[in-house]
Amino acid sequence: MRKKRHQSLIPLSHQHHHGLVMSHRLKQLPDHPDAQAVAALADEVVTFFRDHLIPHFDAEEKALFPVIEEHGDRSALIDELREEHGRLSALVEQLGAPTLETAERASLLRRFGHVLEAHIRKEERVLFPLYEERVPEPVAHRVGAHIERILKRR
Repeated sequence: MRKKRHQSLIPLSHQHHHGLVMSHRLKQLPDHPDAQAVAALADEVVTFFRDHLIPHFDAEEKALFPVIEEHGDRSALIDELREEHGRLSALVEQLGAPTLETAERASLLRRFGHVLEAHIRKEERVLFPLYEERVPEPVAHRVGAHIERILKRR
């Protein structure tokens, strides 16, 4: 039986759920999708990235990652997660290219969905358990408050 997620991580886990829903939708795009549907979905992904993922990444990078590095001794994992944030950002930038054909845009959307899902799973299955195991409760409480402040600013 899986133990309950630490309270300080719950806002991030809730956002992960929404990211998994989005990634599932993207991975299900048909091989020959309608151009208007792909354009609308690309716009939705850009908005989702701007409104949800940027603040989420900000909270992780400013509040969570430094504490993991301090208490978890796993800087390689944090480097990998930061790189994935950058890869997702680059994919969103590519989605905005006006010269993309529908098939190319659909392929980018599918790739974004796969990268996002793998990234979320890594955080939920590796990063969060490491945090819960190693970060002392008083520190975790401060991290949770910091995460909340960052997410409320957006």
